[in-house]
Amino acid sequence: MQTNFLTITDFTLGEEGLYQCCKSDGGNWTGGAQGHGFLVGTMRGISAPTMVRWMGCGPGNVTAKVMRSIDVPTFRAIARAFYWRPLNCDLLPAGIDAMVADFGFNAGIRVAARQLQAAVGMKGAALDGDIGPATISAVLDTMAAPAGSRLIGTLTDMQAAYYRNCRQFNVCGESWIDRTIRREALANTLAKQAATTA
Repeated sequence: MQTNFLTITDFTLGEEGLYQCCKSDGGNWTGGAQGHGFLVGTMRGISAPTMVRWMGCGPGNVTAKVMRSIDVPTFRAIARAFYWRPLNCDLLPAGIDAMVADFGFNAGIRVAARQLQAAVGMKGAALDGDIGPATISAVLDTMAAPAGSRLIGTLTDMQAAYYRNCRQFNVCGESWIDRTIRREALANTLAKQAATTA
């Protein structure tokens, strides 16, 4: 089992930035939508509702001060528990882990999982947003096939298309697409490193 957890979460940290508090962004409110709960902001990409979940407390206990206090170890712990492990990234091939983990952190784990499943040809009820044994097997089969080298590019195209359909694309779209391009570059680097090591 390989793990690129530190490398990929370093990338995500660099993309997410530090504290911000935007009234129109639902992730800045403890209730997950504008005007719901308390406006406390986000830090290192950790949303207010995610921090409520992490702390296992009532929304009133998550304050702007608490959000600002999210350090790198806390970020990594949340990233591992809520994104990396649910997406089974340690079992994904190098490069695919980057495409799935960083996109999942940004767009949500079920979106990231379903896109991966669709990219490897899974259909219908199999598109369940759960990267379990069936999905891992399908990914490995795809990577072993002649078209396997194109899977990173396929995910890049799917992720960019997802962003283009988001409500806030006119506000955040340019940065989302730029991040997708950088994510693809990281994924290709990790894939090449793994191939050289093997």
